[in-house]
Amino acid sequence: MAAPLAPLSSMVAAKLISSSTKVAANFFSSSTMVATKVKVGGCHQQASFFDNVKIIGNIPTVFAAEIAKSILGKLGSFAVQEFRLAWGLEDDLARLEERLRAINVVLSNAEKEQSKNDRLRFWLHMLREVLYDAEDVLDEIVCETLQRQVVRTKGSTSRKVRHFFSSSNKIAFRLRMGHKIKSIIERLAEISSLKSEFNLSEQAIDCSHVLREETEMNRSFESFSGLIGRDEDKERIINLLVAPFKVGHAHPLVLPIVGMGGLGKTSLAKVVCDAENVKSHFELKMEVCVSDDFSLKQVIQKIVKSATGERCVDLDGGELEKKLQEILKGKKYLLLLDDVWNEDAQKWLLLKPLLSKGAGGSKIIVSTRSQRVAEIMGTVTAYNLSLLGQEDCLSLFYKCAFKEGEMELYPNLVGIGKEIVAKCKQVPLAVINLGTQLYGKTDEKEWQSVRDSDKWEEEGNGILPALKISYQGLPTHLKRCFLYCSIFPKDYPFVDHLLVQFWMAHGLILQSSNPNENLEDAGLRYVRELISRCFFQDYEDRIVVVYFKMHDLMHDLASSLAQNEFSIISSQNCRFSKTTRHLSVLDSYSFFHQTLPKFSKNFHHLRSIVFADSLEGPACKTDFEKCLSKFKHLRSLELLDHSEFEDFPERIGALKHLRYLNFFWNTEMTRLPKSLFKLQNLQALVAGAKGLEELPKDVRYMISLRYLFLVTQQKRLPEGGIGCLKFLQTLYIFRCQNLENLCEDMHGLKSLRKLFIIGCDSLISFPRSIKCLTTLEEFCIIDCEKLDLMTIEEEKVEKIQPLSLSLRIVIFDNLPTTLALPEQLFQGSAESLKIFIIKYCSNIGEMPECIGNLNKLQNLVITHCPSLSKRCRRGTGEDWPKIKHIRKIEVDDDDSGEETSH
Repeated sequence: MAAPLAPLSSMVAAKLISSSTKVAANFFSSSTMVATKVKVGGCHQQASFFDNVKIIGNIPTVFAAEIAKSILGKLGSFAVQEFRLAWGLEDDLARLEERLRAINVVLSNAEKEQSKNDRLRFWLHMLREVLYDAEDVLDEIVCETLQRQVVRTKGSTSRKVRHFFSSSNKIAFRLRMGHKIKSIIERLAEISSLKSEFNLSEQAIDCSHVLREETEMNRSFESFSGLIGRDEDKERIINLLVAPFKVGHAHPLVLPIVGMGGLGKTSLAKVVCDAENVKSHFELKMEVCVSDDFSLKQVIQKIVKSATGERCVDLDGGELEKKLQEILKGKKYLLLLDDVWNEDAQKWLLLKPLLSKGAGGSKIIVSTRSQRVAEIMGTVTAYNLSLLGQEDCLSLFYKCAFKEGEMELYPNLVGIGKEIVAKCKQVPLAVINLGTQLYGKTDEKEWQSVRDSDKWEEEGNGILPALKISYQGLPTHLKRCFLYCSIFPKDYPFVDHLLVQFWMAHGLILQSSNPNENLEDAGLRYVRELISRCFFQDYEDRIVVVYFKMHDLMHDLASSLAQNEFSIISSQNCRFSKTTRHLSVLDSYSFFHQTLPKFSKNFHHLRSIVFADSLEGPACKTDFEKCLSKFKHLRSLELLDHSEFEDFPERIGALKHLRYLNFFWNTEMTRLPKSLFKLQNLQALVAGAKGLEELPKDVRYMISLRYLFLVTQQKRLPEGGIGCLKFLQTLYIFRCQNLENLCEDMHGLKSLRKLFIIGCDSLISFPRSIKCLTTLEEFCIIDCEKLDLMTIEEEKVEKIQPLSLSLRIVIFDNLPTTLALPEQLFQGSAESLKIFIIKYCSNIGEMPECIGNLNKLQNLVITHCPSLSKRCRRGTGEDWPKIKHIRKIEVDDDDSGEETSH
């Protein structure tokens, strides 16, 4: 353990203790730290607080350097620079920047050394708290600047608009900000004065990760899914499932698959359920992740959703049970109950009779780590999944770690790899994670550092040390992104572009040095890297969107590393620490009736909240309004539950730091309060699935909006609203059943890169202004039965003008009214279009001539388009000469059902 800190000066000690003692008490609760002989009296005793700190546990890793980088970036932003010049705080902000740069040069070294020195980690923690406060102040400045920018905008100088934003008195605001900045400068100076105690070296900030080579994503993830060496297990389980049902057999038959975490129970169970001879044996197949909370209503909801796709949030317990029985009645089904932890036999006995309504021969697979669960639920002997054989582990590791044909070139690495695998103790997940970490690396020292890591000395069965080593191998920016995922519940289905917006809301994605890569691109690169390193799993690439999940052990790792800054409110835990910045609510009743009343003073610094209660959600608008009043610095708000209030309280307009708002799963909300459009910092808005009655024109005031997922009941999108969002990057128009026309002023979307129109059955045509979307890169039109794409061509003119110069991906799916493909679309994208997919467009008769000019087109897919498929058959189709230059072509043949691959 490092030597105690030298005594502090009286002034520094007094101020640090007064501002940090309570923080430390909260931070080091739960037996993390014990402070002995601490007195609140004289300065000498206060200073000895640090001298007498005794560490008896692990303090979570602190990422002060990343926060400092983010703040320095904000200080250089246009909004803050404008504030500096116009508000007379140039000197204060310059001193703040100077203090930050002085301390920033040692942070890289401090974060490397913190694992060896708990006092250093505590110092970083105190620094982080100050940096968060500095970030809040700068964000307040940015928000004020943006609001005044809206008021100054041409056409927005009316008294009504000025009153709407209620701009604060300029002098009062300047004085308040000046006071806050001076206070932060003083606190930074006090903390900075302690850095000499740690002998930290100054280091340049490493930004190499910005342009680092990505791990290849085109490898077959099936090859290291953990199923290597499981063929015998697979066949045995399949034989049990397809065995004929006989009178006297248990009904339904319940087969538990038992084994420690990381053995591949879930992967094995899913592969078995997807086997052709298994699927053909059952009429109905369902998969449900149960996880920690075995609530009868919740489990039934999940089973019904798996069977029918319906969420059934408006049904009570009795109605749900009746619906489940109707679904199962008379059908031979296969049900996978994955990751079951419930050891209360009574809960299973309530569910089992409902599952017995299926036909004879119905079977249930239960995957669990608990032998007790297997005893409670199983009707046949549990299948105990063993450790993976050593040779299979080696084979799995080499597939993960080496490129094809590379092993023979590095025999020294093969030998080190064998030693690494031995330390994984035959746990596939450990083998996979370390193998993928080393993929593409040929420096022997990097392999040796994994083999010789001190993490192997910690307790564990091979899996925990391996996961920690994998985590240590991540660049710092990916570590933070990974830890922030722990706020979402286990088995949460992530969507790549939404997760990126969440990360952006918290400043986790730094601007790349590559001028062609914006924040969204960088974030998607982060996602791909974490997938390739197996921090995410079960990923499904649908070209324009990627779905994935986090293994429950990975979630446990992230939660343990993010403790104290992240909290979960459940029926078992209602406590809330003052140091908590991110909150996940799994039990809304406990939150509103126990946590909120008791810890209301601790919510001031909260930065994100996820209501993940899958049953209830915020009980009512009044409850929700109570908690909103506490969240002064909230950056992201997600309602993943089934809240039933019809609109947000007006108070939401006070959340001026809010950048990400997602209420898609709200089942009743149809109106947005006028105050919502005061949120000039908001970058992403995801509307509720029921659909807004309207999206008001006031949306134009959200001048920072970059991502909009819109569900509306309107027939027409009005001009002067969405079309004014000049920084909008992504626009989803989703299941707007009444929508007939888009807004005519789409030319105002000067930054739009992705346009997705899905499930708009009444949409008839596109506005002429769509021709002006010259920045558009992804264009997807799906399930729009009345839409004729030829409206893009407009009326016939002598010279057809290109639609766009930057399209990379085009998808047309289920457009039965469309008779031909618009030539403008392709003429303007000859040098950019790479992927073109056409599905269920039965009336499109031929390919346009200009398709032959698409020099960059790499992937063409045509399915369920009878006439077009026939004309594009390899070698014989009339349109084959137009497309034969394309590298990969998939065309279904309506006569044979075969695909052509070129």
